[in-house]
Amino acid sequence: MKIDCLIVGAGQAGLTLAAILNKKKINVLILERDQRVGNVWRRRPDNMRLFTSRMMSQLPNFPLPGSPSGYPGKDEIADYLERYALHHRLNILTGMQVINVKHEAGLFTLTTKQGEQFSAPCLVNATGANQNSIIPEIASNLSPSVQQLKADLYRNPGQFQAGSQIAVIGDGASGRQIAHELSSSVKVTLFCGSPRPLVPNRVLGNDLFWWLDKSKLLYADTSSLIGKIMQRRNPIPCGELNDKRLSELNVQIAQKLVKTENETLYDQQGKKYHIDGLIWCVGYQEVTDWLTLPGVHNGQEFICESGSINGGKTSYPGLFVVGRKWLSSRSSELLLGASRDAQRVALWIEQKLRD
Repeated sequence: MKIDCLIVGAGQAGLTLAAILNKKKINVLILERDQRVGNVWRRRPDNMRLFTSRMMSQLPNFPLPGSPSGYPGKDEIADYLERYALHHRLNILTGMQVINVKHEAGLFTLTTKQGEQFSAPCLVNATGANQNSIIPEIASNLSPSVQQLKADLYRNPGQFQAGSQIAVIGDGASGRQIAHELSSSVKVTLFCGSPRPLVPNRVLGNDLFWWLDKSKLLYADTSSLIGKIMQRRNPIPCGELNDKRLSELNVQIAQKLVKTENETLYDQQGKKYHIDGLIWCVGYQEVTDWLTLPGVHNGQEFICESGSINGGKTSYPGLFVVGRKWLSSRSSELLLGASRDAQRVALWIEQKLRD
């Protein structure tokens, strides 16, 4: 089969784009490094639930079963994406880790770790932004006796000895959820970062994201004044787990971590904390080393345009990106926003194939 477009990554963004292209009779092949669609979700913490309700966690014309106002679990979303791929009969090869890309004579040629090659005039990076948990350099100053976990390797409290002293570094949604879960079996200290507003999951009986959808704030352009304010404030959608609530659960709230030394952590006020283990929840970074084309990444992230007009375009004709944070708006990395960016990129792919 002649391939018109290669998509790397079978998350919600890649799957949605492939389904749209299929309807346009464009031949698409998705390369997914995991052995099964949805495995990225399956590897997340056992009790993790989305902060968007089911009604706000669906792809177009494919309902997510269950109570619309309830919050789906991570395995539920993994299975949902797998069913979506089967429903649309998407052409997916799993277990395919791309390690190299070349662009010659108008074709992108991808080489996988297994040695296979695939070529097409269009290529889409749909691997997402939340791929590798960040571990800061100060982690190297900790004693080998300190058990360290990245956020994406945390599963449940059973990974730590009951009653041990565990620090959670980072007070975003993941950090607060993990600290909350750990509090029932270990002594937890949550190290906070820069102040960010905490907003509740529900407002006046409705999902917060329902309000953001109806008010169109969810789709405010990345480059607009409102979009810039939202990015700068970067609110955390788990207001039920504020400092007061966590303190009631005996979670110790600490200031920003500035230094590590053997089994001791120091916050910015100079307070010392002895620990037996910690979990790094300080954010994620893209994996771009497979994109070996000149000028497409800066060592930290994939370079592309943003905004609702050109979001997803790159300096290479035929090379696009979907699924990135704030690609066009706050909705870009969410299930409910996958279609908006995919529709735009699909038109560009269609145009490129006509040229």
